[in-house]
Amino acid sequence: MSDAAMILCKPTKWFLYRAVGMLAMFAFLGGWFYKDATKGYRLKNEIFVMDQNFAKASHDFQEFSKTSGFSSADWTEYASKQQVNFGDDLSLLPTDLVLPRAWPDELKNAELLSKGQSAAWDAYTERMKWDREAPDKFHDRRSINEQWYFCYALSALALVALFLLIRTSRRSMSCDQEKITTQEGNVVYFHELKKLDLRKWPTKGLAFGYFEKANGNKGKVRFDGMSYGGFQKEDGEPAEALMRRVRENFHGELIEYVSTETAERESEEETAKES
Repeated sequence: MSDAAMILCKPTKWFLYRAVGMLAMFAFLGGWFYKDATKGYRLKNEIFVMDQNFAKASHDFQEFSKTSGFSSADWTEYASKQQVNFGDDLSLLPTDLVLPRAWPDELKNAELLSKGQSAAWDAYTERMKWDREAPDKFHDRRSINEQWYFCYALSALALVALFLLIRTSRRSMSCDQEKITTQEGNVVYFHELKKLDLRKWPTKGLAFGYFEKANGNKGKVRFDGMSYGGFQKEDGEPAEALMRRVRENFHGELIEYVSTETAERESEEETAKES
């Protein structure tokens, strides 16, 4: 806010912080879903498939160990010829997956497999730096596409938040002794204001002024004190000062919020006067 001749309401820190927060939130969530769509869900599919292969290998080992003359060397020779079965739809797996892939060393180790599937799986996941608990399902094309949809939607919201942040940061609202300059740059003279709605001003810092130009054009002015000017006492309460200036120069229809208690009190006073 400047001197008495001009009251200037710039974007408030409250609005800017909120806009930056929304932008950061949408951008973070959009990036999160992008990561799941491109890598996260595909890696989970790889882990799910590998867990299934470990289960099959463990079953084969149990059957193999029941044969006469079984030896660790025989199992190692057999396992060295096996390949991981990733299924038919490789497009749902990591794009950097190298195929064909032989069984990992943990499945070739007869001593480790003799301790059970979990022992071999724990050793493998520790080496791969994966979670030991495998996913409980395979993410299909629909699941991955859903991540893309969320990514697109949140990215769009992030762009909207960025647009509002840039647009609002470049705007301001002001008034002098005869006119109001809105945040859009429109000029409205006080005598053009026909109605002023202040019902939300005390609680939300929001008001609306309705004007009519000499040429018959009508419009509305939005007074958003939380976004422009603010109510900080250390700053001189610019929004309140602007609204006070408007009210001092306004001569049209005024709509104000009246609480229930005030309405009852006024009604009782009127009744008392009549009696």
